[in-house]
Amino acid sequence: MPLEISSTYGAQPAPTASGPQDLGTKEVFLRMLVAQMENQDPLNPADSSQMSSQLAQFNMVEQQIDTNKYLQQMAASQGGTNGSLDTASAGYLGHTVMINESNIQFTGATQPFSASLDNNASNVYITISDSLGTPIRNMSLSSLPAGDQQLSWDGKDDFGNAVAVGDYKIDIAAFDAAGQAVAASIQRSGVVDAVRMSPSGIQLIVNGTPTSIANVTEVRI
Repeated sequence: MPLEISSTYGAQPAPTASGPQDLGTKEVFLRMLVAQMENQDPLNPADSSQMSSQLAQFNMVEQQIDTNKYLQQMAASQGGTNGSLDTASAGYLGHTVMINESNIQFTGATQPFSASLDNNASNVYITISDSLGTPIRNMSLSSLPAGDQQLSWDGKDDFGNAVAVGDYKIDIAAFDAAGQAVAASIQRSGVVDAVRMSPSGIQLIVNGTPTSIANVTEVRI
C-alpha cells in the first residue's frame, strides 16, 4: 500500500468565545508564527530563513514603536511639541546661564553666587549646609541693597576648615530695619554641560549639578 500523507496545511482553528479578545501586537504575531509552524505543509515546509527574517523585522518595528512612545512622553512633558525639546538642546547647551536655585556642587574652589533681594535689607544671613542638611557655615552680612548682589563662599566651615568636595546648599534670610522679612533668593551661574530628559521634564546640567529648565532666569553668550 502506498504511503499516505495527510495534511492540515491552510486549515485555521475556529475562534472560541472564551479566547482572548484583545491581544497586543506582539502576542498576535507570535500566535500567527506558531500557527504557521503547526499547520505548515510537510511536503513544502516554511523557509526557516524567511521566518528568521520576519522575527528580525518584527523586533525592529517593536523597538521603533517603543522609541516613538518614549519621545512622545518627553514631548508631552514639555508642552507636547518636539520644538521645545529642540530649543532646550540647541538654545542652552554650552551657554552660561543664571538659575534661581541654591544647590551647588563644590569642587574645591571658591564658589560664587548671587543673592537676589526684592527690597533693601539691613541684616542678611547666609547658611551653607551639606548634603545631609547639616549647617556647616553661617555668615552674617551688613545691609544689602535691593537687586542682585554678587557674593562668594570660600569653601570653609565655621572653624576655618576646608570642606570636602560634594553637594551643598545655600540658604538666605534677609530682614529690613524694622525686622520684617525681605523676600530673597539664591542664584548661581554656570555653563550648561548637558541637557537631560527626565520624567519631570527637561533638566540642565550646570557645572555638574542638575536643575530644572524652569529655574533659568538668564542666558548669556
